[in-house]
Amino acid sequence: MHYRNSLLVILSLVFFSRAHAQEKKFLGTKTPYPFKAATYTPPPAGFTPVFVNYVGRHGARFLTKAGVDIKVQALLQEAQRSAALTPLGVQLLAMTNRFLTIEQNNYENISLLGAAEQAGIGERILKNNGPAFKGRGLDVEVTHKVRTRQSAAAFLTAFKNYPGDKTIHAAPADTAENVLRFYDLSPAYLAFKETPAVRERADSLERDARTAKVVQALWKKVFTPSFALQREKALTFAQGLYDLYSVQFSIPLEMKAKGYQPDSINFGIAFDASSLAWLSFINDATDFYEKGPGLDTLGIQVTVAAPLLADFLNSTAAAINGHLQKDAILRFTHAEAISPFATLLGIRAASHPAVAVRQYAEHWQASGIIPLSANIQWIVYANGGHYLVKVLLNEREVRLPVKTAHFPYYQWEDVQQYYVDKLRKIGTAPDADMHRYLLGLQ
Repeated sequence: MHYRNSLLVILSLVFFSRAHAQEKKFLGTKTPYPFKAATYTPPPAGFTPVFVNYVGRHGARFLTKAGVDIKVQALLQEAQRSAALTPLGVQLLAMTNRFLTIEQNNYENISLLGAAEQAGIGERILKNNGPAFKGRGLDVEVTHKVRTRQSAAAFLTAFKNYPGDKTIHAAPADTAENVLRFYDLSPAYLAFKETPAVRERADSLERDARTAKVVQALWKKVFTPSFALQREKALTFAQGLYDLYSVQFSIPLEMKAKGYQPDSINFGIAFDASSLAWLSFINDATDFYEKGPGLDTLGIQVTVAAPLLADFLNSTAAAINGHLQKDAILRFTHAEAISPFATLLGIRAASHPAVAVRQYAEHWQASGIIPLSANIQWIVYANGGHYLVKVLLNEREVRLPVKTAHFPYYQWEDVQQYYVDKLRKIGTAPDADMHRYLLGLQ
């Protein structure tokens, strides 16, 4: 897919998608970017933006690979051959067939809505921080995954008239991706994801009586009594159908382009609200313990993000000291990077641990921390001699665990010292060899 369309064309497509975005419920990390216009706190007198330090998740996307969609289709087709589909089941099979015509050849790509999300963020960054963009160039960094390059290209449509360099640079896989895909490079972290601390909590929800109730109710809606219910098959089907439901909100513009009516792909008809809420709750629990606050906000699932924090500290310092002659650093990565970074920064909404799995959602919502196109921005302001930093999570001002007399603006020296101390507390430093850090992380 190509995303180098004009900004006007991309943004005009958003109006169609917004009508359907209002319908979304319980989508977790697949929530389309929930931007709402905000009134920002003016900076102290004399301060203007001079540098933007940015990291963002890729935009709304298709499925990352074929699999769950094909399995859902295969089971429905199996039942069809046995004349074991209810009228709802027949509808779902037709929807799945349509869904596959859109997903085919698009796996891993961002959707048109994802491109619009990114272009909108880019436009607002440029508009809100105009004085920072002097034409010195943008450092644009992506991972080896195509959806991050596509996101960067869409984001940059807002900068079509920007005179500075805006070349997209992809870090080679493995060792060079310490900053943007650190979570793939730590053996201890990869092992942690399979420990009981993570797996048992998520599995306990799957074994819960409520899960069985949701799964059985769905099975009875879709299949006739002649189609025998097998617990594992039924659970896989329910989770698969929920995945398709979640992704459908990322592809409304492709649906329109195919000539499909908005309700011609609506897997939500198979679920009631409580069932969707529960399936989302199960999904988000894994995200919470794998890459959120988990049991400890200084657990390995958070400290693994130290390379990204170090990169923000180093690049901000370099920009302020004049060693980096760029207007902005723009990084495009994945949810697995944004979530632990938010927790490592101590952003309140991302910093409440939970030992009991049923309590994790009291403070933490995947849709609020790591929706599609999630982003964290450090905006640096100067008045000719002093520097302030404002931090945004998903374009909202957030409070840091740093003292300030001018919230949401913080003295750069205070921010720098606080996070340098935090890195030291977890056994590293901004100038450390971060690949070695990841290999030795425990």
